[in-house]
Amino acid sequence: MVYFRSQYQCLFNLLTVGVLLGVAVVCGCSESENRNALAPAETVAQPISEEMVAEVLAAVEKNMFAAEMESAPQFEAVPMAPMLRLPTIAEVMAQLRAEFPGNVLDDDFTRIREIIASETYIDYLQRTYPQENQFQNFDEFWALASVEEARYMELLNKYFKPPLPPPTTEDVDVLHYMALFERNLNVRLYHGPVQVNEVMLEMMMTEPVHSWLEQRFAGIGADAANILLLIKLLVYHSILVDELQEEDREKIHALFVEHGTQKGFLWVALQEPVSLGYVLKDFTDVQVFRKWVDGEFSEVAWWKQNEDNEK
Repeated sequence: MVYFRSQYQCLFNLLTVGVLLGVAVVCGCSESENRNALAPAETVAQPISEEMVAEVLAAVEKNMFAAEMESAPQFEAVPMAPMLRLPTIAEVMAQLRAEFPGNVLDDDFTRIREIIASETYIDYLQRTYPQENQFQNFDEFWALASVEEARYMELLNKYFKPPLPPPTTEDVDVLHYMALFERNLNVRLYHGPVQVNEVMLEMMMTEPVHSWLEQRFAGIGADAANILLLIKLLVYHSILVDELQEEDREKIHALFVEHGTQKGFLWVALQEPVSLGYVLKDFTDVQVFRKWVDGEFSEVAWWKQNEDNEK
């Protein structure tokens, strides 16, 4: 009781005052009922005995715990969820191998296309590349992740200096479109002869490149400086494309050397998905692809092929 009084002393004081007032009112009302209705009302102070206060405090103490429980916020017991651990790349590989047994690199890239379309692989991509969170399949991922924006902007900033307007995302989009075209053209040269001048001219005169040329190089026919700027930009853009393509080849070659061709190709899908996307987009012959990985076509490019034709 001593502990109770010390912990809730202020509350007890307030309750005591309330009880005293309440008792006084009740007693006053009872007294008035026993008098003559016509007699003037008269308030008579009634003593509050120690026993009465003790009973009230005992009742307060008895109901305090229930009141606290009633006013306390109620929470439904929820079992703790286990800590989630992301699977390692080795575990993802083991799961994919179990789902897709046999050769990963077959005669027409059939198995690897099945792998990258699987829920297991897409889930892996979404965890590994959260910044590209707007994709639901491999093609959508690749369209977002394959843009070498920093490399393109570095090239653009080198040539589009004041008083020329600064580079924009539209410039990046056009350079990426041209890069996709040139990479594919280089691979077509691995497969056989191509009329390079005709193919390049067609690309330059169709959208979105043609409109971009008109916007960026207006009056090009009458301005030698604009002609020179365009030539430099196209030359170094093609060199950049060759560098990017060679970087992809070296990454794939290193994984093949380390893990073997079959397992290595699955490593490409997991570690270099953008490079894999270029392979599936450009190559139609697996044997040509393997020769490319081994470096047999490292010196082939559309502009180098053009030089050979002119000789």
